[in-house]
Amino acid sequence: MIAANLVVTLYDGTRVPAARLLSATGQPDITSALEELATAIRANPLWSRLTGSALIGRYEPAPLLAVVGTFTEEQQALLMQLRDQLDLLMQEREFVDYPHAEAVCGRLAERLVATFSAEFLKSAQFAAIPRGGLIVLGMLAYHLDLRPEQLTTLDAAAVEKTLFVVDDCSLSGTRFRESLSLTAADDVVFCPLYAPEALCAGIVSCEPRVVACLSGATLEDTTPAPGGAGHEAWRRQRLARLGDDCYWPGQTLGVAFAWCTPRTRRWDETAGRFVEGWDVVPPSRCLKRRLLLRRLENDAIVDYLPTLTLNIPYPGADIRAHDRVLWCCKDDGVIVARIPQRAADSASVYRLDGISAKFWQLLMIQGSMQRALAALLGRYQVSRERLEADMDALVEQMRAEGLLVCNDQLPQDHDTDA
Repeated sequence: MIAANLVVTLYDGTRVPAARLLSATGQPDITSALEELATAIRANPLWSRLTGSALIGRYEPAPLLAVVGTFTEEQQALLMQLRDQLDLLMQEREFVDYPHAEAVCGRLAERLVATFSAEFLKSAQFAAIPRGGLIVLGMLAYHLDLRPEQLTTLDAAAVEKTLFVVDDCSLSGTRFRESLSLTAADDVVFCPLYAPEALCAGIVSCEPRVVACLSGATLEDTTPAPGGAGHEAWRRQRLARLGDDCYWPGQTLGVAFAWCTPRTRRWDETAGRFVEGWDVVPPSRCLKRRLLLRRLENDAIVDYLPTLTLNIPYPGADIRAHDRVLWCCKDDGVIVARIPQRAADSASVYRLDGISAKFWQLLMIQGSMQRALAALLGRYQVSRERLEADMDALVEQMRAEGLLVCNDQLPQDHDTDA
């Protein structure tokens, strides 16, 4: 039994309350919630940079989910970014379904009427930023009772009429800046369904043609508080990455809609720019994510999505894996990992090969050493005495390492405080 591979914990039910997992995935129970979380993690093209990875999870006593593989330092950094996105998902990120979006769209319509008057809006033109903005504009058109001829596109908008540009959300204003360059309209009003107030103010301040920026709902600003530890260093780094012409250097948790999620980005130090990031919004809660997962799973050339193994203990087992142990079959062997209690500690990872690997699988499936030995004797040409001696020694070693628990042994926590 030798140490092999690396294991990165993605979700630990002893650190993140089960209520948050249920809320983030929109599922009614832990079993379906953990499976949905694993599905959300798998639905990412970034796994093409982590080929050979595998996901392992267990439901009880505390749910666990981890990824195992042989990772370079660059790949480990990529997995840390995945874990960061999962942390954000668990921080009560806002999910907007269609009824909720309709209600917020109604509030946006009320703000527009209060600011510009219903009569003024009847003479204005409206265009959407594809693709999420098209859905919002459709609802807004009903709330404002717009005529079909008032709906246009960015490049076809009349110069002399005020143009209301609609989007589902704006986190940095990047898409709006690109869209603004496509229209010749003299006066523009930006109408994101969701946006931070400071971003809206920044857009109006920076763009002479923008007469107003009104959202239906405000996204919370999660920027580190001024004067707090690390704020200035964070701000300098943020401005260096976004550029001096950014509308707003802050940050927000963002929002996920029933139809799409805002594009996630991560900073690539080597390239010196933002590149594609992890998206962990559960597919069951978002059309765009469901379709992406379907394309990835049905594409014959996509062979990099991680497999998922869920460890289900044998009921009434005489011998079982420790509560903090995860395992899976990989490359003709078995990977066994003990997940530490402390997030800063590394998992203890072992690889079993040959008869030892088969013995572990039989122990987990049958829950009895005697039944596992009987099954092995039917497969291998070895004496019972030799097999029992070898497997007894292996079991004792695994018990000492905190990997196995027997029915005459209370579960022991092999992690110690520093």
